[in-house]
Amino acid sequence: MKITIKSILLIITLFLIGCQSASNYLHKTILHTNDNRKKLNQKLSSCDLQVSITIVAQNRSEFLKMVELALLEFYQFNYKESQKYFQKAINIYQFNETKPQIALSNIVVSDYVGEGYDKVLLHNYNALNYLMRGDLDGAKVETKNSNFIQKKERDRFYLEIEKYKNGENRYSLVLNRYEKLFDNVNSLHTPYQNPFAYYISALLYEEDNQCSEARIDIINALKYYRDSPILKDKLKLYKSSKLNSSDKRVEIFFDIGKSPLKKQVKIPVKIDENRKKMLYLPTFELYISDIDKIIITDSHDRVIAKSSTLSDINAIKINEFKAKLPSLISKVILESGKEVLSEALGKNSLSASAIYKTLNVVYSQNNLLTWSVLPQRIDVLSFLLLESEKYRLKVIDKNGKILDNKRLNLKCLKKQKNCYQYYLLRDNKFCNIIGK
Repeated sequence: MKITIKSILLIITLFLIGCQSASNYLHKTILHTNDNRKKLNQKLSSCDLQVSITIVAQNRSEFLKMVELALLEFYQFNYKESQKYFQKAINIYQFNETKPQIALSNIVVSDYVGEGYDKVLLHNYNALNYLMRGDLDGAKVETKNSNFIQKKERDRFYLEIEKYKNGENRYSLVLNRYEKLFDNVNSLHTPYQNPFAYYISALLYEEDNQCSEARIDIINALKYYRDSPILKDKLKLYKSSKLNSSDKRVEIFFDIGKSPLKKQVKIPVKIDENRKKMLYLPTFELYISDIDKIIITDSHDRVIAKSSTLSDINAIKINEFKAKLPSLISKVILESGKEVLSEALGKNSLSASAIYKTLNVVYSQNNLLTWSVLPQRIDVLSFLLLESEKYRLKVIDKNGKILDNKRLNLKCLKKQKNCYQYYLLRDNKFCNIIGK
């Protein structure tokens, strides 16, 4: 971890101004970060991708800056530029995983370098960058990277929550404060994985008419989302006789809504029989899109395909947070139990490093940095293309109302068997569309 002059000055400042002022300082920093997230969400809601890029470019976290710039370029079909940013983000998290730990790392606030789902998703999106450019070999490498990271993050995830497997009972009063948040997402979605990469990998095998291999990937994807209609449909397709080599299918992905916004909640936590502490803990503000599905209609207004959810990012993020919450609370209480958050903080004898270390524990558990550009969920649809047919995209809400209606203009690469497209939908409308 890089130790900067700014970090050293901050340590000295915290020592001089005392605990409460230092805590207020860090709290304001967190709120400032949250305000920036809200501004970015507002621009994305109005589909202003260019202004969104200027906001993201000012991000203090280099990792988040790279992944969000990459995704915004991807939405504007700038696949080469998107790949460059994704690769920089990959380099950052890989460097942070392999770099040696140094002594001062305990007293410097860590930069955000990605959670499990972050790392998986950036490889998934990068695979799509390659696919959209017609580089199937590059896409295959990224899907393999994604599936490797999924296994690695799964093992890390279980190792962390195993340490605090009894935390649900110890901190039941705190966890109850999150009950409504947890109930608002599908608990079947695993917190560390999603079927996205397996689906893309299956499409790559389909490009080579390797149905048996594609079927294996879909079976793997179903392990993480067993109720997915699109995965069940694909399994039937790949179980059938060998695909007709002259058939051309259309695969369209949709990023729908916006991912949860991290914020803070103040909760009383019991430290021991005689003491309680009001602690700031993270929580999430969920955004649930009105969009139920996107349908494809032909020139006779017949529905020939409808989308279904491939990855529920809301559920992935919240379920991961739910599983890790006992660990988070334990870490904060552990420091509190050492008297570091008690009145002793006001004593001059306490070292600046001890003050900063404790505040760092609290601050790191309240880190509000997260992707703002990510959607609430990723949907996908698939259908057999008839070259002479004219198609339309229609956005349908939960009451069957049409929210948006666009002509589908396909740009298919000659060197690919199938045709692929990706769209961003915010506030019930398309933010990027080919043609009108």
